[in-house]
Amino acid sequence: MPIKWMSVYDTHIKTVDEQHRVLVEMINDLQTARENNNEPKLIREIFFKLVDYTKYHFSQEESLMTTSNYPKLLEHSSQHKEFVNKIVEMLEGLKKGDVNISDKLNDFLMNWLIKHILGYDKEFANFYNVVSRQ
Repeated sequence: MPIKWMSVYDTHIKTVDEQHRVLVEMINDLQTARENNNEPKLIREIFFKLVDYTKYHFSQEESLMTTSNYPKLLEHSSQHKEFVNKIVEMLEGLKKGDVNISDKLNDFLMNWLIKHILGYDKEFANFYNVVSRQ
């Protein structure tokens, strides 16, 4: 089942919300490709693009945290690193041709993104939105 964007996911930080929406679209594209039994090559391409965009998003988000002097930057950043490490691990499985890993990958991506947005990102957004008004 694809992720449907809901207003509860909004952080009210324009760039972050736009990037989150792109990530959701990419995860949904990955799921659609899997459900349509697309070639493993296409699934890998979508996944590689998703990984690259995720790294870009994390760097942008952490830059906002740095410039706003977010006190939980290291904790939040460590969540990003754990995510990237898990994705790299799954990526290795895909490179070896393990297409079954895409089920685990899709579940992981969907669950992690939503929990991360609703938890860590919302917490940062509350801080950032107060600080940026001062």
